[in-house]
Amino acid sequence: MDLQIKYKEHEFTVKCEEGSEENVFIIINIEEFTSDVIERFNDETFFNEYVGMEYNNSDSDKIIRRIKKSLAKFIIEDTGETDTQEEEVVVEVVQKNGKSKPKPEGAIDRIIFETVERALSSEESRTEIDTLIKDLIKENGVVPFRKILEVKKGNAKPKDVGLQHYEFERIFKTVAAGVPIALVGPAGSGKTTIVYNVAKALEMEFASQSVSAQSTTFDFFGYKNAKGEYVSTLFREKYEKGGVYLLDEFDAGNPNVLAALNQATANDIAPFPDKMVEKHKDFIIVMAGNTYGLGGTIDYVGRNKIDAATLDRFVFIHVDYDEELEEQLAINKDWCKRVQRFRRIAKDKKVRVIISPRATFNGEKLLNVGIPQKKVEDMVIFKGLTQDERNLINI
Repeated sequence: MDLQIKYKEHEFTVKCEEGSEENVFIIINIEEFTSDVIERFNDETFFNEYVGMEYNNSDSDKIIRRIKKSLAKFIIEDTGETDTQEEEVVVEVVQKNGKSKPKPEGAIDRIIFETVERALSSEESRTEIDTLIKDLIKENGVVPFRKILEVKKGNAKPKDVGLQHYEFERIFKTVAAGVPIALVGPAGSGKTTIVYNVAKALEMEFASQSVSAQSTTFDFFGYKNAKGEYVSTLFREKYEKGGVYLLDEFDAGNPNVLAALNQATANDIAPFPDKMVEKHKDFIIVMAGNTYGLGGTIDYVGRNKIDAATLDRFVFIHVDYDEELEEQLAINKDWCKRVQRFRRIAKDKKVRVIISPRATFNGEKLLNVGIPQKKVEDMVIFKGLTQDERNLINI
């Protein structure tokens, strides 16, 4: 199976050959093209990063997206071309490559570089440095590749949002446009984190509330206590004062209760137990769940069928696992790749198990404190699987 890739005016074919396992392919080269850009990309970037890389047939879209990102960064570095975006009213995203390779100039510089090179030859040193870098990322938002996000509101300065999920930009623009949005994806795909980071980038207050079959209208609209005093809610606070309100696990909620939110979210004013309240101009509601509200599935059996009128209030975006982001954030790269391979095999063999990025991040913590890898795999991968299922995905 070959991958057909088109980026701007550049079109090329990535040649692949079948791997040792079923539906696994190995990237071998790019076909020759007359384009100088493609030829240089093939020689200088593609060969080192992708040749020999294995991928599952079902993951071809992710591989193509990753190669496009790499090509875009190569063009910016090699030709000085700017990666233009379609003109937007609210936001503009500018790609910048922060991964530079300074060269040693004098004797002192050479000594420093040689010392660092020797340190990196030690696995223990690399682990310590990775941990230090990850701490710096959390503290300062410093990342190897970053997007500078410019919010076109008043005198707001561009914001460096750091390393984000590949769907972050689309979700950001949808929220900035004031359109109610529903994020649907598997457990652990980062839906809540994305919405929180979007609110932070927009300098908006954020609130998250999970719902279940036992949730009532009082949980959203509040109530009056025995003294006749109104008891407010997170929904009321954001509705009246503005902010991003995340309705988490929406497909586990009571359909009748969710339907009660329709009037409030669709109109500019809504009744609360104490008075009629006008909706703040900066209020936006986001839902997150594991299904599209059409009822339970094999993996998510406890999900409810949501009223069509409720679903019609929202636009939907599917949020899948971003394995490129997962790999860049992981400290233990070998463990991360092992988890991702478990995930691909489980999907290919149709084994009903959720292997989310949490398996990567929780697993590396357990490995770091000395728990043997086989035990860690039992704890984060093989949870509740039969022996036959374990044998199917064991690598």
